Amino acid sequence: MIIALMLYAASAALVRGAPFSKRNGNSLMMPLTHVDDSFYTTNLEFGNPLQSVDLVVDSGSADTWVMSSSNPFCSSNSNTRSNQTYDGSRITSTIDCQGLSTFNVNASSSFRNLDIGRFYINYTDGSLADGYWATDKVLADSVDVSGMQFGVAEYASAEISGILGIGFPRRESVRGYTGAPNKFYDNFPQVLKDKGIISTVAYSMYLNDPNGNSGSLLFGAVDPSKYSGKLYTFPMVNTYPNIVKVSATLAMTLQGIGARNKNQQQTFTNTKSAVLLDSGTSLMAAPQEIVAKMAHFISENATYSESDGVYTMECPADDDDTEFVFEFGDLFISVPLSTLILTPSSGSLCGLGVLPTEDESWTLGDVFMSYAYLVFDLDNYQISMAVAKFSKDGNQEASVQIQSDGTIPGAIKASAEPWTTNEPLTVSGSIFGNKKANSTSVSSSSFTSSTRVRSDTARETGVMKATSFKKSQISPALSHTANSASILSTKSTDRPISSVTSVAKSSSDTGKSVYTSIFTKYIYAATTVACNIS
Repeated sequence: MIIALMLYAASAALVRGAPFSKRNGNSLMMPLTHVDDSFYTTNLEFGNPLQSVDLVVDSGSADTWVMSSSNPFCSSNSNTRSNQTYDGSRITSTIDCQGLSTFNVNASSSFRNLDIGRFYINYTDGSLADGYWATDKVLADSVDVSGMQFGVAEYASAEISGILGIGFPRRESVRGYTGAPNKFYDNFPQVLKDKGIISTVAYSMYLNDPNGNSGSLLFGAVDPSKYSGKLYTFPMVNTYPNIVKVSATLAMTLQGIGARNKNQQQTFTNTKSAVLLDSGTSLMAAPQEIVAKMAHFISENATYSESDGVYTMECPADDDDTEFVFEFGDLFISVPLSTLILTPSSGSLCGLGVLPTEDESWTLGDVFMSYAYLVFDLDNYQISMAVAKFSKDGNQEASVQIQSDGTIPGAIKASAEPWTTNEPLTVSGSIFGNKKANSTSVSSSSFTSSTRVRSDTARETGVMKATSFKKSQISPALSHTANSASILSTKSTDRPISSVTSVAKSSSDTGKSVYTSIFTKYIYAATTVACNIS
């Protein structure tokens, strides 16, 4: 299976998520809180009596896990530091858990340790989540999802309360390490379907204005008031075609990308590419040559900084109207330059929040997804997209139900040809041409706080970059995934195999980075995503 990939850069304590709104028909709306402009959390309640826990929402992973209140990596639990150990070594580095909503298993009368094996994630920067699998009473507002399997991290060294994974179940972290249960299970979205709360495993993601603090996740339905124009439905693409029969990631086809402002416009490529849409990523990752073109469109003097891992340039003027246009054939989504500019913690140069990959892989994170209204249908392997309409209230209403066959009343089946195989990036004409790219322009907004990125496609680089304008605010990266090499492996081990193609020096090593810390992923060898697929 694919081990799920996570990367978070937390600069402050998590904010308690808003309560769930009412259930409406075969749907469930979960408000999202935008924490420090860095990631999105929602709230679940665990145990008897109930304990409220804020979880980072990630469409790129599948497991739900919570941090144990007894976690010895928490500084508040380290009064007897000399006695606090992990894996035989004394714990010398701790995190501040005072603002986190951890879970006290001993305070719940309904808690059950499943005793099926270990829950485990390990990271090359030293961070980890390690514990066991459990069930308990779990509520999403008044909606009972008890019986859902989740991980309890007895040891966790990253400053988050936990994760709500809403990706494909075959991405679950149940294989590839010592003590793994080696058995898939019904994760949160599937449990909602099993209990009849939704009729199909599909959800609408609305991240709202990237400057705002609220969005929403609507399971089983669509809210047309949260998007402009038409909603188009595209097929997911299988980025592992030689290994599995169906899609394993939330990926679709990008037909081309370019940029424009009042003075010029340029197409960077109109070669079809598979792009991962991932709410667990703040920024973007794109092929090196595309990022270079983006940077030099902004400034001819843009230069790649090896120490920072980003292109740097003189900070654009406040009235710079440059926008990057993403073409999906039937639809264009525009992202203003101001959203992608990284303001340095020192010095006069700004950074571009699009990180280059050497393997031509693409990840479109929150800075892109904020401008798109997205519907992910995991049962029918399709993604619907429209231009997001920002609102003061991030909540969605269940006004259009998603049918069991994936039909969304009013949505239009996309006509663009999907990606099938990798091809050299070329330019043969303009994406602007006769198509109405201008119709999808959106107002610009600034994005000036800590962010993170991860790249997760079949051509994974093995390098992740946690971006922050203040290096000291970066917490350890959470990440684990599998690439094409590990998917083909049949070894089962808790030792990583690395697919690293290049690793820039970490800012912790150089002490000079004002934008990024770089972490190399652990890639677990296992029989992978081919499991659980007919």
